[in-house]
Amino acid sequence: MAPSFRPSPRPSPDPGPDAPPDGNAPPRGAPDAPPGGAPGGPGDSRGARRGKRRRAAVIAALAVALLAAAVAALVVLGPPEIRRRIVAEARARGVALEPGAIDLGLGAVRLRGARFSLLGVRGLSGTVARATIELRGLSPERIAADGVELTLTGLDALEGLPAWAAQHGARAAALPLTTSSVRIGYRDRDGAPEIFALADGALQGRAAGQAAGAAAPPPGAPRPEAGVLKQARVLWAGKEIARTDVAWSMGADAIALGFGGEDALAAPLRAELRPRPSPSAAMTLAPTPLSAVGALLGVDVGASKMVVSGTLELRLAPGAERTALSEAPLEGPISLTVKGFTLPHPKELDGLLFGDTTTVKADAQISADRQRVALNGVEVAAGALKLGGTGSIQRDGADAAIGMDLSGSVPCSLLAGSAAMAHLTGPVGLLARDLVSRTLAGTVAVQARVDARASRLTAARVTPSAILRCKLRL
Repeated sequence: MAPSFRPSPRPSPDPGPDAPPDGNAPPRGAPDAPPGGAPGGPGDSRGARRGKRRRAAVIAALAVALLAAAVAALVVLGPPEIRRRIVAEARARGVALEPGAIDLGLGAVRLRGARFSLLGVRGLSGTVARATIELRGLSPERIAADGVELTLTGLDALEGLPAWAAQHGARAAALPLTTSSVRIGYRDRDGAPEIFALADGALQGRAAGQAAGAAAPPPGAPRPEAGVLKQARVLWAGKEIARTDVAWSMGADAIALGFGGEDALAAPLRAELRPRPSPSAAMTLAPTPLSAVGALLGVDVGASKMVVSGTLELRLAPGAERTALSEAPLEGPISLTVKGFTLPHPKELDGLLFGDTTTVKADAQISADRQRVALNGVEVAAGALKLGGTGSIQRDGADAAIGMDLSGSVPCSLLAGSAAMAHLTGPVGLLARDLVSRTLAGTVAVQARVDARASRLTAARVTPSAILRCKLRL
């Protein structure tokens, strides 16, 4: 077979430096493509990284722009809306709030100079120097308040609090609250001087106790709200008389206060207000050394070893059905027991004034201006001696003047027998007592005037007198 020949390809003419590159040839000066031209080589990796950096820069720029816009909107439009939201959240919890100055922070709102009152409660208002509201999203998560001052005017505030607690207490208590430097003051009426105050205490919430013997609340009933004002300064007419714990418990039917303990129902001195169906109040003093009561009330009792206990119940006087309790006269019984005390007397009366316990009972009428307490139906009993009469307590600033006129009668036979036993001992004394008891008839009219100051009860002055109406039995 004859050999065949294939012509050689003609060389392409040189396109020159300004000619465009062939579509299949790399540009002049460009690096050689990787073998095979497969994607994913080093050139593609560097390009991908450059693309990611450009995208990140764009996203960051957009985020900064959005943040700046949000800050601008918060500064320009935020405070009014935040103020409205704070007011609405407070109102949903039964509090009418004027926030005062508002400072915005990350995750928190701070209030300065806020004012508040409780919805539906007359005669109660308060201020907060500083408060920090921690937020979760746009909802309040907890509150820390400092410099809280609460003012109660008249008894109307106490009348409205149980109903407020029944309606709003559970939701208000669900928001954790810590406070410091709390002050609670009470005055009779607007413009009147402050009578009583608790100052510089730290408010702590706690579980409500239950009175001994009281039935448990029915299932589903709201639990009483409770707390304690730790180590509060007790002020009476501006004068500090004690520093103690003051516990409180507030339910749908009553408000309880306890002085000297962390449980309102177990404290030595307890007070309870029941606004319905007709307003009434009760105070109970458990058997307590007089020295402890004196320290709590700022009364000078010296080194007394006496133990006192008692109760006071108050209700509206007949015809005093008024809307404002602060203007209504009150009345109710008083009962007081003093162990370790007997009326001052000569030794001839030892046989009558036996034992070491004196009891006092009376019906009290408190004037509408709360300046005077009239005591009627007074009964004083010590051993066999029983006296009755009237008295009064007149308020004098932080103090009070106490006066009582008492009278009674003692059989001459008992008086003579007591005198005989005071001077004669043993069988002779018994014989003399029996003899005079048989031979004497009639009575001895006994009278006593008592004058004292509430601040110095142990310095009370007792002025006795007696009229003999004795005669011999024939």
